[in-house]
Amino acid sequence: MASNQTVNIYGSLPSRLAVEGATQHKRNIFGLNFPLGQRQENGGYFQKIAGVELIKDAVKQLLKTDRGERVMLPKFGCNLRKFLFQQLDETTFEEIKEEIRYSFSHYIVGAKILKLSVYPTGPTGPGLGNSLMVQLNLGLVEDDLTVFDVEVQVS
Repeated sequence: MASNQTVNIYGSLPSRLAVEGATQHKRNIFGLNFPLGQRQENGGYFQKIAGVELIKDAVKQLLKTDRGERVMLPKFGCNLRKFLFQQLDETTFEEIKEEIRYSFSHYIVGAKILKLSVYPTGPTGPGLGNSLMVQLNLGLVEDDLTVFDVEVQVS
């Protein structure tokens, strides 16, 4: 017995590229927007952020935190304040860069350092209060075209 069934196709079939793109899962990383507790119009008290803004906030927190300052993460941080009272020469700047690279590789996910610059700001010397400016040029690991800068002043 032959059946007389009619099949109607509406629209068009998706292309192979669209089907493969739909099956790939992009890994999104989300975090909290700091400082907590500020009433944001769109996100409430616990607004989440992702992408470049998340990485910028994470890098600023990492650079401004001393090791041992966080209770549950005692190795988190960069100890940059200890360099403020040392002689600011090439050796000290290289030690600062190594400290930043070490902490960055352990605690920042989704970004890579393209350029790292450290230089003194303001008057330097005994009793004048040294301060440092750290400039990072970063790129996203998953997207080679996204490049952004982060500046942090340590005083």
